[in-house]
Amino acid sequence: MNEVNYVIESLPNGEFYAYLLDYSQCCAYGETENEAIENLQEISHDFFNEISSVFSIEDMA
Repeated sequence: MNEVNYVIESLPNGEFYAYLLDYSQCCAYGETENEAIENLQEISHDFFNEISSVFSIEDMA
């Protein structure tokens, strides 16, 4: 992932849980570390697209 800090954790059932450090509500699971990261990339893309569709630059000014 480009310049995005994330955490990946191993779960007791053997799966992996990944989330963004600054946006912990943006998270994903996977059977492997790589799958969890790939799923997080997809989810974070959708997450940030949704945020950008709700908030515009004028809203932040």
